Amino acid sequence: MNRWRGLVPVTAVMASAAMLLAGCGGSGDDEGADTSKLTVWMMGAGSDQQNAFLDGVETEFRQKHPDTDVVVQYIPWLEAPKKFQTALAGGDGPDVTELGNTETQGWAAQEALADVSDRFANWPEGKDILPDLLRNAQLDGKQYGVPWYAGVRAIYYRADWFSELGLQPPKTWDDLVTVAKTVQQRKPGTYGFALPGNSELPFYSFLWSAGGEIATKQGDTWKSGYTTPEAKKAIKFWTDLVTVQKVAPPAAAGWNELDAQTQFATGKAAMAVAGSWSQTAMTKANPDIAKVWGAFPIPGPTGQPAPAFAGGSDVAIWQDSKKQELAWDYVTVLLNKQNAQKWATGLKFFPVYSDLTSPDAYANDKLMAPFATVMQHTKSTPNTPKWVEVSRNKTVTQTMNSSIIKGTGLDQAVATAATEMDQILNAK
Repeated sequence: MNRWRGLVPVTAVMASAAMLLAGCGGSGDDEGADTSKLTVWMMGAGSDQQNAFLDGVETEFRQKHPDTDVVVQYIPWLEAPKKFQTALAGGDGPDVTELGNTETQGWAAQEALADVSDRFANWPEGKDILPDLLRNAQLDGKQYGVPWYAGVRAIYYRADWFSELGLQPPKTWDDLVTVAKTVQQRKPGTYGFALPGNSELPFYSFLWSAGGEIATKQGDTWKSGYTTPEAKKAIKFWTDLVTVQKVAPPAAAGWNELDAQTQFATGKAAMAVAGSWSQTAMTKANPDIAKVWGAFPIPGPTGQPAPAFAGGSDVAIWQDSKKQELAWDYVTVLLNKQNAQKWATGLKFFPVYSDLTSPDAYANDKLMAPFATVMQHTKSTPNTPKWVEVSRNKTVTQTMNSSIIKGTGLDQAVATAATEMDQILNAK
């Protein structure tokens, strides 16, 4: 398998993608196309484990297409939007691409992705994919991507410290504060909770468990949910962990999830929100952490586990690809149940198939079992192609919470965030 690492240089800002696409588009007809090469974009840096997995996928794919070489290009996540936009404008896109599952609708709305509705309807394994994950890849009733893998967040904790201090994993918000403070008192030089104050997805579990919503659609109009009492309760609890309870330091205002995970892994904190897939990064930061950690679902305020965002990736076919039939064959090999299970197991994600995600399947895995429980209680971000602008480009929620931790009044920060969210989601 051929691979490129990094991006193709961009030497000029291209003209509007929408204008250029108005006169072109992938026909999906492979007749006459050069089928000797299939270009696949994958997000991230590409680990040895991922390379080995994709080599196996290519071997399986070439049983049907022995003369086709699969060329994989790895695209850093943060650089992907620029890469996609350049491909839209210049027509130099892939045949198949991975993309974050909150972004599929946005790129579909820009006509970057092919409609795979008919192909998907005739794919037998597709009927078992979790419905909420499928909806994230739909726009106007059409399917523009297929879920590849899913993951949820829970709270990692220092099981050795908890055992030493006679503590149990928290089941309520009050428990979380009490346990965090106890560790700080008994373990000088540490703090109780590594709060990723500049990340949105961990926060949403607290928002949803308090009865709040990010935004709701009323008729044709989106309305931010942040000004409701339920949402403000969650925002206050989240930011108070730094400003009032002081179980996380002021620096947490700027921490992303990786920062918080590193604090936990290196012994500076008793707890941190992280995904099941974060195990590799944390053990890289400290190989010994795997000997002393545990996990539990994010608690709600009254004792019920909090819902979690079901993150992950979709796989889509590029609209301008002249090899869409070939590309679909690759997609169905990459995503078949056997490969889905292999990929999820190797990288500590979950398959997207309902029959493969039962908590019973993880009952004997003490670390993954809590995440499997959380997988049964998931929610999604607002189902609109404009969400990527709110979330990734404008970072509305992250900015709101960080500003409160840094001293902005809660009501002022919430009002600003709600107004900005409403404007973006309702822009014509």
